[in-house]
Amino acid sequence: MTYQPDIQLLEDNLKALVPQVAQVFLVDNGSSNRSELEDCVSRYPTVRVIYNPENFGIARALNQLCGLAKESGNQWILTMDQDSICKQDMVAHLVRYCGDKTIGIIAPRVEFWDGDKLITSTKDGDKNIVNISACITSGSLTNIEAWGQVGGFDEWYFIDLVDDEFCTHLIASGYSILRVNKAVLYQRAGAMRHVALPFAGTIMLTFYNETRNYYICRNSIYFFRKYHRHIRLRHQILVFLYGQFRRLAFEDHRWATIRSAYKGILDGWMKKL
Repeated sequence: MTYQPDIQLLEDNLKALVPQVAQVFLVDNGSSNRSELEDCVSRYPTVRVIYNPENFGIARALNQLCGLAKESGNQWILTMDQDSICKQDMVAHLVRYCGDKTIGIIAPRVEFWDGDKLITSTKDGDKNIVNISACITSGSLTNIEAWGQVGGFDEWYFIDLVDDEFCTHLIASGYSILRVNKAVLYQRAGAMRHVALPFAGTIMLTFYNETRNYYICRNSIYFFRKYHRHIRLRHQILVFLYGQFRRLAFEDHRWATIRSAYKGILDGWMKKL
């Protein structure tokens, strides 16, 4: 799925992905650079594109992609973001575990990069196969039957926590999520910048605009309410609060952060379960 994609990065993505899969479905959420996008994908005969007239959000785009996969008779679909690049053997490592229908998602190890600097990796320990509670949608192989069983991705979320909600719903429905550490996805770290600290050098922090922070707050509160029996609620709340306080401490536009957080928390609390 794409939205205002960096065409060169998308080209790199397709070059790495196309040789590993039989067909690529691409949903574009109303990008203004559609002509450049069309020119890019025209060089790949196995790419089929749906152009949405506007930005319908990540969740709907994911549902469209899974729907296309189901119509085409596929049992699994690899979902990718426009700013991710898969290692040349990533898919081969993932598909080895497709025989187990109790698995809802088979995910790769994700390495987050800022330019040529590795920020973090999801690998923990030496085991190749690990059962996990959540993963990002990019690079994940999703069981189409499981997707249908849980009703797909919740489109109300629009953006942010779309993957967390889907993963939690799968686990609550009896499916498992597997990470294959030999399968590697390179993910560009977004909205990050270095912040100087007095007497402590610099640290790298993630910042979002007012609209994005609104969705983070709104969706987090609704997610906590809906899945409080299935998650480590206290831990999740502390992580959420830490993120908001960190923005207030280092953000240049603090009132915008406060406004977006207040409105997001209120809307998330008022939403009917």
